[in-house]
Amino acid sequence: MSPRKVTRRTEAPEEDLLQERLSPVTENYLLCLYKLWEESEVPTITQLADTLKQLPPTEGLGTSVPSVAGMVRRMQRQGLVEVGADKRIRLSGKGVEGGEDIIRRHRLAEWLVVRLMGMDLHRAHIEAHRLEHGMSPEFLEKLTERLGYPDKSPFGRPIPGTAGSAKPLADALTLDQATPGVPYEVDRIPEEEVELLRFLVEADIVPDHAIKVVVATPYLGVLVVSAGGEDVSIGYNVARQIAVRPLAQT
Repeated sequence: MSPRKVTRRTEAPEEDLLQERLSPVTENYLLCLYKLWEESEVPTITQLADTLKQLPPTEGLGTSVPSVAGMVRRMQRQGLVEVGADKRIRLSGKGVEGGEDIIRRHRLAEWLVVRLMGMDLHRAHIEAHRLEHGMSPEFLEKLTERLGYPDKSPFGRPIPGTAGSAKPLADALTLDQATPGVPYEVDRIPEEEVELLRFLVEADIVPDHAIKVVVATPYLGVLVVSAGGEDVSIGYNVARQIAVRPLAQT
């Protein structure tokens, strides 16, 4: 009986590449850690658990501190994160790569939902979580082309691998720091809270739209801002989540 001939594959088929992808749970952890890393935040287990709670319930994540601690230990064994003596979680080089991958898929999925499917902006974040884990590299490439190679998400967050991703988030000016009477453009808005997003969209407080602080009353905790030709009152806690940039002079 002649020995079986063994052939070596030089390229892994698409099914194998998909199997090598990290689990959806791991990707969700990397997504949260990467977003915190973008903002120069180095979280503890408790802080990471609080961030994970902002994800849609459909993701089915355990967010208790013991559950999160167990998952972080697993990610340490995978070489994705490091936990220092200060008990804070840091992405490794491999973890940053994984975070960039899932963040890119998530933010492009948000554009798919809004621009191609015509859904409301306040639904984009939730629907993107349902789509992001199943995107193949080939699909992502075609989607990016179809969308016209955006460098920011619909919420103003940079998409890794583009020119926009080089912009630091931690240095951005937030609306509560804006000078009253000076025109600005909205650079970034929060994406996690559906009702808050609905309010911001209705008030025309969305990326690339003009905004101006009309009255600032820090002792009352309220700002009156002009956006879309209308004046609207917002709390300082919301204003701190809205990034703005000086309006370019023409």
